[in-house]
Parts: sequence; structure tokens; C-alpha cells
Amino acid sequence: MFKRMTMKNFKPTGLNHITLRVNDIDRAEAFYGGLLGFTLEKKMGRSMAVYRIGTDSIVLVEAETSYDQQSKDYRVDHFGFTVPSPEIVDEVAAVMREEEVTILSGPANRKNGRFLFISDPDGNMIEIFNEK
Repeated sequence: MFKRMTMKNFKPTGLNHITLRVNDIDRAEAFYGGLLGFTLEKKMGRSMAVYRIGTDSIVLVEAETSYDQQSKDYRVDHFGFTVPSPEIVDEVAAVMREEEVTILSGPANRKNGRFLFISDPDGNMIEIFNEK
């Protein structure tokens, strides 16, 4: 199956976030921020909200199909692991290429860190992330 079963330097320090695809961002914000009382960390445009839960986060992203009541799109979009350095993001990418794991995006920089998106064998999206 996979030639290399472990990566020497890939030791996530935590589950950084889970991203949920929602159909109505206002309703989801009322549920997570209002009813459950999670702290809104930031809004990213009209269709994305990040809620802090201790040291972890839930990211809500409004589905692109939210305008069509016949096209409900609700699912866990992806989950992200925190790693201690940007170099480890690149090391993980190199191993994933060697193991012929699907790389969906990256490695690349964003304003608050370096990331890589990969796909597990069942198509679940996983982010490997180092935050500055």
C-alpha cells in the first residue's frame, strides 16, 4: 500500500480546525455563536465565520448552492492539522508526492501561515497547516 508508513517530522501538535459547509450562514451563526455560545473570532467576507473553541476552531462556510432550496450542501468540508513549522508542510508535501497521494492545493503561503491540502483514500480533504 504505502511504502512509508510514518513520517519522521510529521507530528501534529493539534487539530487546528474543522470546516463545515452550511446552507444558511446566518442560521449557522445563530446556532454556533448564539445557542452554543462559541466565540466569534473573525468574519471572512459575507459567507465565512470562524468560531474559537478553546484552542481549536470551527469554520463555517456557506455553500455555493445555498440559493437553491433543492440543492442542499451540508458536510464536513475538511479538517486541518497544525504542524510546528512551515518546513514540515513542505516535507509532508514531498512525501505525499512520493507516495502518490493526491495533492489538492499547495504547499503555499497565506497571510497567516503555510498550508497543504491533500485527499485521503476516500476523498476526504485534509489540511496540513502551520500558523505564524
